[in-house]
Amino acid sequence: MTKKSMIFIDDKEQIIEFVSKRSKDMSNYIKTKSGSKYTLWYKSLTHSDLITKGKRSGSNQPLDRNILYYLSSSEMVQIENESGKQFESAKQSNIGLCEQFYEDLGIPRLERRKGPQKTKHDPIVLNDHIDVCLVNDTLKYFKMKYTKRVLRALDKDDKKWDDDSIELNEDNWFTNIRLTEAIHGLGTSDDKEFHKLRLSMFLNDSIILLIEHNNEKNRLFIMLEKNPRFFELAGISDQAWVKYLETEQEQERNKILSAKPLKTDEDEEMSRKLQSAWKDKLAQEMMNYSAKEGEVFCPITGISADYNSFSMLFIASHIKEHGKCNSMEESYNLYNGILLSAGVDALFDKHMITFDEEKNIVFSFLLEKNYSLQNELLLNHPIFKNILNAQRMEMMKYHREEFYRKEEDRRKKMK
Repeated sequence: MTKKSMIFIDDKEQIIEFVSKRSKDMSNYIKTKSGSKYTLWYKSLTHSDLITKGKRSGSNQPLDRNILYYLSSSEMVQIENESGKQFESAKQSNIGLCEQFYEDLGIPRLERRKGPQKTKHDPIVLNDHIDVCLVNDTLKYFKMKYTKRVLRALDKDDKKWDDDSIELNEDNWFTNIRLTEAIHGLGTSDDKEFHKLRLSMFLNDSIILLIEHNNEKNRLFIMLEKNPRFFELAGISDQAWVKYLETEQEQERNKILSAKPLKTDEDEEMSRKLQSAWKDKLAQEMMNYSAKEGEVFCPITGISADYNSFSMLFIASHIKEHGKCNSMEESYNLYNGILLSAGVDALFDKHMITFDEEKNIVFSFLLEKNYSLQNELLLNHPIFKNILNAQRMEMMKYHREEFYRKEEDRRKKMK
């Protein structure tokens, strides 16, 4: 369920499934703690959640102050010019969470005083009420060496960025930290270790907050997740996603080899689960290219909407068909997919359109002179070519070959 742009899960099995894609250690911990109840809260980081140092804090400041964006300055200018929308700007610099989260956590909630705010609100130290732990195996890429690699890939100045990274407890799955609640949310400069982590939290990265409820002192586990665009810029693969796909493929293989036949509904459920998770990743990547937070858009038609509210308007479309891929890793590779509006997906899936080497749309002969239909389907909208990166264009070679093969078949049938 969704509560004010946060995802909330209170079913233990669903939580284990959610966490298992991100943290083996956290998943194992939940399975061994039979007497506890868990609730999970999940959100993508917005502009307001970022530390002041990593963003512009007012519309009068230049876009290049948005350091913790997975976009170069030129990309941000291009997106503003093409969309007619300005990127967010705000002074808030705490991680904002909904009221229900604090109620679930069971700690007091700071409330803004009436009248002019002349004195500072005294923050609440969470550790006075609950134990706070980082989940170590989710923090691999929230280190300064990776942050600087991304900044260099975006032609951003990393020399003013501290080299200090958080030190984790190597003898345990978790690292205890101090965390405070300010008037606008979690995290202040007094939380020294958490502050180091926040220097590597970019817009559209995600924070996962797992609360363990028991008869003793409750615990808050903090997991972090990188946006898919990070891996492209850092030049590394998303190993957590790869391992998840390998596990799913192994489970499918075992069912096929077992004496018990795979039920149709089980097969469909597995496919839906993978497709949904993959679509969410494609959407998270696309959010980086929108000036409006939480918004995704079709790179061909320009149709845009808030993903949390209108995800049904978009389809995660395979470039190379799922049935012709050699593995789940190939099929559900981020760069074997592109998020399209439903009408465009239908044409792309049936190879009625494709893209040439210059990233221009190519129409089937059945469609190329039907300008009325092209206009009705918004197919003459300027293509947002940034999403067609080198990896996707490599996959597009296969789609293009299939397109021309099917074109030949279509022509033969017309004779």
